[in-house]
Amino acid sequence: MPAAASCFPLITPTTSLVIPKASPFPRKFQNVSFTCKASSSSSSSSSLLDFDLYDLLGIDSSSNQTQIKTAYRSLQKRCHPDIAGPAGHDMAIILNEAYSVLSNPTARSAYDKEQAKIEELRGYTGKPLYSVWLGSENERRAVFVDEVKCVGCLKCALFAEKTFAIESTYGRARVVAQWADPEHKIQEAIGSCPVDCISIVERSELAALEFLMSKQPRGNVRVGAGNTVGARVSNIFDDVKKFQQRFVDAMDKAAMKNFKV
Repeated sequence: MPAAASCFPLITPTTSLVIPKASPFPRKFQNVSFTCKASSSSSSSSSLLDFDLYDLLGIDSSSNQTQIKTAYRSLQKRCHPDIAGPAGHDMAIILNEAYSVLSNPTARSAYDKEQAKIEELRGYTGKPLYSVWLGSENERRAVFVDEVKCVGCLKCALFAEKTFAIESTYGRARVVAQWADPEHKIQEAIGSCPVDCISIVERSELAALEFLMSKQPRGNVRVGAGNTVGARVSNIFDDVKKFQQRFVDAMDKAAMKNFKV
């Protein structure tokens, strides 16, 4: 078995996730120089919702009131219309509103709770992260590996090598191409799993399941050397419908916000 493992495809998970344009998620600033210019097509209140307030001020979410005030004053000086000119007017208003939220303990607590809900959804596009669809468009089923339970035995990749692969970070199996092998091969792969970690799931739930799985902690698996399962944070099969509903609610909320602008 170990000798055969060298022929199994290895894949590397993507390190960044794309957020769609119609996104309910606040904008993140990473390695971007600050500019004192806000969108001229947005009101100050709607623009405020587009930003992560901590990133906007260049501080961490654990910053104390002194750090918040220092960051705010520094940016406000740079963006004051007397210094930055007319272009700084809208951004100065946004900074004022951001500071009014973060400097108020009650408002900040409410904001942090809302951000926690949003962070859970950040990066989710509604499309599968790992697997491509090669099945019939009429097919309503999909194949999914619970990577937390997987022990890296490689058997599924041996029986259905076009459908399954061993990802290179943790050494666990995952589906990379839906229905790339005949169904009888896939069923043999499912039956060969010693820990029953492969399931047939609803295609409509596949994207959410793959995204939720990407958030689960998984240790490295050493083939043939005392394999153990990972530690589950939550049961994604129980969480998937609630997660999908939260995403729909967030998108509806974002659509209403854009409609009012």
